[in-house]
Amino acid sequence: MKVSARIISMIMILMLPAMIQAQSGGYAGAPTRLGYGPRAMAMSNAFTAVTSEGIYSYYNPALTAEKLDHIQLDMTASSLKFDRVFQTLGAKFQLPPTAGLYIGLMRTGVKDIDERSLSGYPLGTFDASEYQVLTSFGLRVSEKMNAGINFKINFANYHPDLPGAIAVGVDIGLLYKPTSSFNIGLTIQDMFANYRWDSKDLYGLDQSRNVINNFPIRYKLGVAYQKPKFTISSEFEIQSYISESRTRELFIDGSGPPTVIEGFEEVHTSTGIFRIGGAWNAHERFTLRGGYRITDTSRSGSGSFSTGFSVNLPFDALAPSIDYAFIIEPYNVASMHILALRLHI
Repeated sequence: MKVSARIISMIMILMLPAMIQAQSGGYAGAPTRLGYGPRAMAMSNAFTAVTSEGIYSYYNPALTAEKLDHIQLDMTASSLKFDRVFQTLGAKFQLPPTAGLYIGLMRTGVKDIDERSLSGYPLGTFDASEYQVLTSFGLRVSEKMNAGINFKINFANYHPDLPGAIAVGVDIGLLYKPTSSFNIGLTIQDMFANYRWDSKDLYGLDQSRNVINNFPIRYKLGVAYQKPKFTISSEFEIQSYISESRTRELFIDGSGPPTVIEGFEEVHTSTGIFRIGGAWNAHERFTLRGGYRITDTSRSGSGSFSTGFSVNLPFDALAPSIDYAFIIEPYNVASMHILALRLHI
């Protein structure tokens, strides 16, 4: 009778949901997918095919091959809720005769996280940080076609007692220009990137195992229609996720109590994202931007707006401009203020 009760208890446990999947925003490298600067973020990050607003290889490495007669330098700072940090620095260099190089740095994280013991006693505060170093190379294959590749090194430091993790990712991209006003961009991003964690020392458990957190692979197709007075762009993205689920199987051999055999298997899911943005050059020294994004095309209420502007300062030296973006985050969780300074060196 005792054995029967034990069997029934285990069967009831196994009938509970055995797989818990995180939402798309919880996957590895999520902070690095916020965007790269106020010009693009004000246009909902619909920048896979945009060349009229400057060169941002973060969105498509093929953009790196676009010819500029100067070095484009961008420095970004932000004001985010929940003590979050977002900063970027990037520079685009020309490599004659038909190539380009882009180098960028991104810093994200959360400051002053309250740390407590298992009993609830305060232990102080700590910061969680994530960095990304981007190196992009682009080549003009022909007058109408660019190709490019990004190499990204991501470093995550989430706790003082947990060793940091490094993820190396690769992006590839194409830019096709069928006319002088119309661009088509295609990219595959964050290939091969994942964080590997070992929390054995943090929790003092010898049976701890390494955990692998994969970055979602991003497939993006974008278009842009560009005129001297305005730009309209849109894109569709599919993020493909690979996560782990725990499986449980009840084993009964009749000679002893039943046992539960646990295992792990990969689960593949995906999310569709739609973005549209626009820019209007209202004056030679003022540009207005706006955008709308649907974070998950399968869910209602995931749309959000963004807007921003640029002011081109009246100085010939360095041609400085101040860029600003205001972004409403998906599901109206919070808002972001992004500010940048652009220089032409």
